[in-house]
Amino acid sequence: MRHWNWIVAIAFGVAATGGQAQAVYRCGNAYGSQPCEGGSTVAAPLAAPSRAEGAKAVQAAKVDAKRADALEKARLAQEKNAPKAVVMGPKQAASAAKAKPTPALRKPAEFKAQGPAPKKKS
Repeated sequence: MRHWNWIVAIAFGVAATGGQAQAVYRCGNAYGSQPCEGGSTVAAPLAAPSRAEGAKAVQAAKVDAKRADALEKARLAQEKNAPKAVVMGPKQAASAAKAKPTPALRKPAEFKAQGPAPKKKS
């Protein structure tokens, strides 16, 4: 999980290089780079993060990486202790289908649905 440090460093490097200011247009409740009829221009912030903000982001990435490692270890331990799944290939499935049904799986006796018993006259 050490790649997070590189990702954060690259992100801050790209943000710190600055660039030419681009206009952002608000069209109703949507924002975009293309002007629209009745839209207004909105100032887009291009300020690079401060060193303190950068250090805070790197520290947060390290904490997240440690949590992710701990969760992965817990998941692997849980998977190791989990019961194994039974996987049948086509031959086993065919032989299982031909096997004699157990008493619990036999076809039940004929069933007739009946309505409620008539009420007795008092």
